[in-house]
Amino acid sequence: MAAEMTGGKIVRTDGIVVTFRQKCENCGFVYDFNKTTIVPAYSSRKVRPFTCSECGNYQEVEARHFNPHRQ
Repeated sequence: MAAEMTGGKIVRTDGIVVTFRQKCENCGFVYDFNKTTIVPAYSSRKVRPFTCSECGNYQEVEARHFNPHRQ
């Protein structure tokens, strides 16, 4: 299984636990502290949204697990 994120940069993944840093999709700013969430298998989870401190963009954060070999 693999993980992907919108609004975040994955630091580490261990099964269904994903450690990430919030990332602004508008300006590319990445926060320097880690957050952790649990993502259900073959599903997605919305994580707490944030407002970028650099550009003021309101950013939704979503993590998804998927199987890259599944068709």
